[in-house]
Amino acid sequence: MNEFYFTGFMLVVFVLIMVIEGYYFMKRYFNKIDKVISSMLYDDFTVDYQFNDQNQTLIKANKLYYKLKEKDRDAVSQKMLYDQILNGLDSGLIILDLSKENQEIMLMNEYFQQYFAVPVLKDWKLMANYLGDFYELLEAREFTEFKTTLDIQVDRGERQTFVIQTSITQIKQVKYYTVLIDSIQRVIYSKENEAWVSVMKVISHELMNSLAPIHALAQNMDDILKQDKWSIEDQEDMKISIGTIINRSNHLQDFVDRYRKLTMLPSPVLATVDLNLLVHSMISNYQLILSKKEIELKITTEPNIYAELDQSQFEQVLVNLFTNSLQALTEVEKKLLEINIYQNNSRIFIEFTDSGPIIDETIVSKIFLPFYTTRKDGAGIGLSLSKAIIEAHKGYLYYQLKNNKNCFVIVLIK
Repeated sequence: MNEFYFTGFMLVVFVLIMVIEGYYFMKRYFNKIDKVISSMLYDDFTVDYQFNDQNQTLIKANKLYYKLKEKDRDAVSQKMLYDQILNGLDSGLIILDLSKENQEIMLMNEYFQQYFAVPVLKDWKLMANYLGDFYELLEAREFTEFKTTLDIQVDRGERQTFVIQTSITQIKQVKYYTVLIDSIQRVIYSKENEAWVSVMKVISHELMNSLAPIHALAQNMDDILKQDKWSIEDQEDMKISIGTIINRSNHLQDFVDRYRKLTMLPSPVLATVDLNLLVHSMISNYQLILSKKEIELKITTEPNIYAELDQSQFEQVLVNLFTNSLQALTEVEKKLLEINIYQNNSRIFIEFTDSGPIIDETIVSKIFLPFYTTRKDGAGIGLSLSKAIIEAHKGYLYYQLKNNKNCFVIVLIK
């Protein structure tokens, strides 16, 4: 009987030990799974899990962890790349999260921070303490898409004009508001610098083309003058050298005259001018050329368009644009030149459109640069001089593609 109780007791003890062992086994097992799931849940991929268990559930959880860890690493790398690109922009950039009750600044690039001396902010409302005008503009527009200009005082200095462009992007339930801001003065300054570098290259090229042969020929003449006797060949060399020096000097003088004409433009003497009459008067001088070259001319005008102009200077612009179109039509079969004069509110437009070869977009940015030309016999000052004259009249001149044709547009502001 005692043996029976002892066996029963030992059996109970054994079962109890097995239950306790099973409990701790399951606890350790689920603790491992809990650690893996918690790491994935809270995006903590700093731990390297190495399990020797053969349990398929734990193995799959471990594989899922490392798969998500790899994706997280890729996402971090992409974010670093995107941040580097956005911080490399030469424009201010802010991205707001509009899905939250108080707009939150998701990103503010380094250019914005440095240019406006604004610290890294998260709360959009704090922007009012640094850029009040900018803050009030976006609030007044209720974070809609728009493009406008705004004067902002920068670093307690003078007020500068900025272009502001906004856009809205929605990803799932989150609405992002992107604001791009750029200084007009900075863009203009940058373009002016690029233009002057190009101009100086042209000037240097022209000067070297004339001075290099003059220097070489002068050296040759100096060597001949040092000789006691001149041969017939030496005399011929002297004649050729002197002739070449005179020729290059004349070319250099012509270049300087053209440069002076461009840089010393007199102030326009304004008078009321009938633009329709002025254009038709200019065209009358070219009727023979138009007929001879079989160029079709179409003129479209509106009545009673008057402007305050220096007639002599403005006529020079018309002649430059007209002859520019004539030259563009020399190598095409269909020769069509259209002149369109019209008024829209306070602006007067004069368009010269031709069916000549389309200007290569790679050189469009250069066509108004002084001395830039693609023609062998071109001086390269016609368009730049025309642009300078129009700007002296408080207008502007630009090139565009219109109906797949070259189109130069004069805009005058009344």
